[in-house]
Amino acid sequence: MVHVMALVADEVGVLRRICGVYESRRYRVRSLTAGPSGHPGVLRVNLAVDESPERARRLAAQLARLIDVISVDVAEAGRAVGRELALVKVVLPAPDRRPEVLQVAQVFRARVVDVAPRSLVMELTGDTGKVDAFIRLVEEFGAVEVARTGVAAVRRGERVLAGAALDRGREESEDGAPPAVAAGAGTPGIGTGSAMEAWAAGAGAGAVAGGHGAPAGVVRATG
Repeated sequence: MVHVMALVADEVGVLRRICGVYESRRYRVRSLTAGPSGHPGVLRVNLAVDESPERARRLAAQLARLIDVISVDVAEAGRAVGRELALVKVVLPAPDRRPEVLQVAQVFRARVVDVAPRSLVMELTGDTGKVDAFIRLVEEFGAVEVARTGVAAVRRGERVLAGAALDRGREESEDGAPPAVAAGAGTPGIGTGSAMEAWAAGAGAGAVAGGHGAPAGVVRATG
């Protein structure tokens, strides 16, 4: 799995436009999550894709062409920390099966958040493999209903997606992969500043590190 992480303007229709990019080009997206980034007016979007790193970087470059996209980064699973939350309800055929379910929950460090005479709702946080394994086990005890948030991810190490200028300006990323993509750069290379700084200055997502509406190029996530 490869993680594609983006900062985007919090505008109506931005998720529809992102979905349009990967659907039209048939990228295999396992999950999409979106939420506050810590910057006013900016969302963080995480795509977990079942693609090669090359295909994932191509997706990032295509996303960077969207006017709403401020900055994009790509990290393979080993270079990112990814977690998701799941709420799992188990409806038991008989109340005496509850201790068995609770034993499984204890092994996986799942937390019971609701109890009824013949059902349990448990909360579990972990990587996708852990959540999948837990669901497979509790399915043996009865009917299961699952609600999953999808994967949220951040890159390991000091490098950040836009934001503060940590080691800004190096031409190669620490892992040798192409640097993060920021919308609006005129040519491939290194931007003159962080995408978020340009956004804060009022340039807008499409004008980061270049003229408004210029072709997307490549600039790194800071750090």
